[in-house]
Amino acid sequence: MALNGTNNLLFGAAHFHPTLSSFRRQTVNTEEQDISRIDQLASSAQSFQTMIPLISLCTSTSYPRLEQFLGKKPSISAITSSSCKGLAASASLCQLNDLFSQTSCSISKSNVQDETMNKSSRSYTESRRPSATNSHEKHPPIEILVRCIFLRVGEIDTLNERYTSEIFFEASWLIKDPKTELEYDTQADNFNPQLVVLNNMGDSLRHDKWYSINKTNANGLLEITEHHKFKGIFWERMELNHFPYDVQELSISLTTPLTINDIYFVENKQKPSGVNRTVFSDQQSWHLYEHVEFSFEQYREEYSLDYDQIHPVLICTCHVGRKCGYYIWNAYFLIFLITSSSLCTFAIPPSNSHGRLQITCTLLLTSVTFRWVVNKSLPTISYLTALDVYAIASIVALCIINVFHGVVSYLYYNQIYLATYLTPTNTSELQLSLYPEYSICRIDRYGFLILSFIFCLYQILILLWTFWKPYKRRRSMKRKDEKNRAEFMNKISNSEPPSGI
Repeated sequence: MALNGTNNLLFGAAHFHPTLSSFRRQTVNTEEQDISRIDQLASSAQSFQTMIPLISLCTSTSYPRLEQFLGKKPSISAITSSSCKGLAASASLCQLNDLFSQTSCSISKSNVQDETMNKSSRSYTESRRPSATNSHEKHPPIEILVRCIFLRVGEIDTLNERYTSEIFFEASWLIKDPKTELEYDTQADNFNPQLVVLNNMGDSLRHDKWYSINKTNANGLLEITEHHKFKGIFWERMELNHFPYDVQELSISLTTPLTINDIYFVENKQKPSGVNRTVFSDQQSWHLYEHVEFSFEQYREEYSLDYDQIHPVLICTCHVGRKCGYYIWNAYFLIFLITSSSLCTFAIPPSNSHGRLQITCTLLLTSVTFRWVVNKSLPTISYLTALDVYAIASIVALCIINVFHGVVSYLYYNQIYLATYLTPTNTSELQLSLYPEYSICRIDRYGFLILSFIFCLYQILILLWTFWKPYKRRRSMKRKDEKNRAEFMNKISNSEPPSGI
């Protein structure tokens, strides 16, 4: 630390307290050396005026702040030489001792001042820290009214589980601050919900945000509305249990670094949410419903230091239903034809087992290949869809028919072998030896009837399940659309003034 005439030596010593004792010893040694030099000058009958430069030199080098304390007394340079002629050398030394005693007193006073300054700084820093009582003070959470409008829904990629959309979102809350009537600035310590999108993919999100202020009639409160416009690619997990009769949810998930003790979300009933269905680029494959649903969840940051903090999550969802006509004609109908063709193999006599097995094995390989082609349009999932169940059931039916033909072929050739080596003793054995296909044809006929009945029953059950389970949700979505439309029309009719006004 560089020392000069304006720096405080004691202030520097307060910061370098480990070397304070060594510094004081050096100061005492320099004082003793200065006193000895002054005694030598006094003993050599020099005047007091010759000692003044030496005193000032010692003061400027050893005690930079000594001049400030000496300034409070009459200056040494103001004393005339005539007043010093009658003074003895001892008297001059006594004045010098008094001078150094005043200096040491001033140094001790400055040490006390530094200690008080350190105490005051510590008290200031402690006062700046949040106290325990303030940290445990609980404030009621702020209610955030939310509204969401899907302005445009773009391409829905089932294979990669994502969709493109442009979304308008509003978050409103009430404040009582007359200073924010013109402009709401979040940089001026004003409240900000700090909303963050969770399910956007990569850097594709384009986010615009602005504020608006509306006056309310309730106690002079102001309604602050934060407007957002999101545009990008959003990830969405596809639920494909009922594929191709599935109804998918297209949602946007929003959260905030604030906890549930700070804010909570509520759907805005005064401003309805909805979906713009006029601009829908994928309408050839999907049917877009017009209502929007809100769900409120909570999540905990598992890898943060504050594990006990729970954050609110808002999920805004619109729904789309897949148009299944393409898959009905190009998947279900073709699988039905392949499976039903296997029943025609019963027209071949049991003696021609080679022809039966060749046809059924060819149909089996065709059905397996067709299934792999259909699955290329679906993501890799660990469960079976409705189309998978139907296709696998058809493959199982082909395998059963193939095994049945093999068993019938084995029984036929076994009867021929027995008829060759048996000597007929009665009429039945004679008939068996002459017509070995008689009993085999009867078994084959019963097998054809049973398998045909099971196949037709399975097709009827598939149709009933389709109308009962997957289409049940579609009917529910349609009712919600009608309800949402009726509520919207009621709000419009209630907001219109009477015709007489």
